[in-house]
Amino acid sequence: MRIELRLAEAMEYPSILTYLEEAYEYLKLEPAALQKSWEQWRQQAAIEFYWACQDDDKSGLLVFDRDNSTVMEIWVIPSHQGQGLEVEILDELLIKENLISCQVWEEDRKRYNLMVDYGFRPTRRSWHGEWQVVKMDLSTAVLLEKIKNLNIAREYRDVETVAIESVADLLQYDEIKNSLAILIEKLGGLERYVKPGQTVVIKPNLVSDHGLKKDGTVVGGVVTDIKVVKAMVELLLPFAGQVIIAEGSSINRSATTRMFAHYGYDEVVALDPERVRLVDLNTDQLIEKTVPGGKRMHSRRIPVTLDIADVIISMPVMKIHFAAIVSLSIKNLQGAVPPLEKYMSHFFGLWQNLVNINHLVKPDLIIIDGTTAQEDFGPISGIPKPMNLLIGGTNPVAVDAVAMRIMGFDPTESPPVLLAHLQGFGPIASQNINVLGPDPATLCDAFKRPEIDLASGQDVLVHSSKACPGCKGYLHFALSKLRKPDPLFPERLIIDRPFEQKVNIYLGPGLEQDIDPQQNNIFVGLCQQHHAGLGVHLPGCPPHSEVLIDGIFRLFPDVPKAKYADKSEEATLGEMLDKILAGLNQEASQQ
Repeated sequence: MRIELRLAEAMEYPSILTYLEEAYEYLKLEPAALQKSWEQWRQQAAIEFYWACQDDDKSGLLVFDRDNSTVMEIWVIPSHQGQGLEVEILDELLIKENLISCQVWEEDRKRYNLMVDYGFRPTRRSWHGEWQVVKMDLSTAVLLEKIKNLNIAREYRDVETVAIESVADLLQYDEIKNSLAILIEKLGGLERYVKPGQTVVIKPNLVSDHGLKKDGTVVGGVVTDIKVVKAMVELLLPFAGQVIIAEGSSINRSATTRMFAHYGYDEVVALDPERVRLVDLNTDQLIEKTVPGGKRMHSRRIPVTLDIADVIISMPVMKIHFAAIVSLSIKNLQGAVPPLEKYMSHFFGLWQNLVNINHLVKPDLIIIDGTTAQEDFGPISGIPKPMNLLIGGTNPVAVDAVAMRIMGFDPTESPPVLLAHLQGFGPIASQNINVLGPDPATLCDAFKRPEIDLASGQDVLVHSSKACPGCKGYLHFALSKLRKPDPLFPERLIIDRPFEQKVNIYLGPGLEQDIDPQQNNIFVGLCQQHHAGLGVHLPGCPPHSEVLIDGIFRLFPDVPKAKYADKSEEATLGEMLDKILAGLNQEASQQ
């Protein structure tokens, strides 16, 4: 018999309080803490009270903070305890709300263990008056597994339009411009999106300098082809008052301006220097905006250039991402926030925070550059793949779904695309997407997938039970730096160096063996956060590459540490993040 969550009416609140008082007595918790919480809840419109019902039988109750997607209380009425109904209640909430968090009292070990068993992990501790509270976030890997096992889906009635247009094989500028113009006409023409005199911001993907070799040779598929961007600017100039090309590079974070020069964007500005300009979003002024639902992060700081734009056009590349599976329109907005926000995304949950950015920065038009795509180990180290396509639309999920099918992927394989779909951003089902142009099935040319190698070394053992693509991909990146000759003994690899005590690297929410606290244990990411006291914990979801490299290379002090980005820059971001976390804990303690 399936649990149903029924929203309680105001007249039922006294009964709910009575049940909670009984729960606190049963759990030997401080009743004054409940009274303080209850007084605050009654003043907050976002707090919702639910009965958990089996038919008309009230089996339990739930208190949910909608603004922060957080379970404040869960309780099964004593006559129904021992039936595992807490799991069913949480499953039902998950179906409705997707990614959620919870909080429990520090002394409430019963419910703490219940939440850990379900898949929540302790992320922050704070004070609620004189009582300590543990904030717990749901493991993304557990969520992805639940989505599959519970067949969680989102129904869409609306049909979104996505257009596809081929480009001639030579990819000459005039050919690209002509195909782009045809694609936009299929979508209703530029006049549908841009009114005379408006400011239009184009957000390409200029992630790093890897798309252009030192000898000037272009490596296609790494960044948005400048010819596609230039063509878009030329098409816009008869309509727009101003055209701004804006980006915040993710790898070369402090060098977006250099990226513009590196790829020759002065040529684009030269089309009309009075009306076309470049903006580095990594150094732009910022405005703080609230994230609807407060999943993982309550707010994000967004560049003012994007906030005041009349029209935003997102122009990502058609490419694989070794951790996110693909880097398309949803992933493209990672470059729309400054460096600290990018760094924080990893700490709080990268996939959900990509969705959060899409809440706050909403492109009016999306054009995926599939002229030359990238397969294998993208987003910067893959293999160029000529596709000669442009894909456009207004809905990020629908556009990404079409592109993924052409690439040979199921749209549900990419965590950020799947989460965006489930949280209402758009459809992935073919019947809800009207494709203007060739049938995607006829264009499908399966992209070579990156080979993720998590093989253990002689005494370095990797345990990756049920890990999601994020931690697997980023750990692969870190371990690849150890699959090189050992300076102490060149005949073996660094990863095969012997240790007196085994080195265990745990990732994912499961455990393949009992943890031996006497060994060298490294716990990776949110999924293993509850084991942090048994070894070294590397925080994040997934942890940033720099965090993984720092944590693992401590075992090899004689080996020069591999670099992901400028060390001083990463260290500064880490210090800034520590201050923010301290501020969050202080803020929570004052509530």
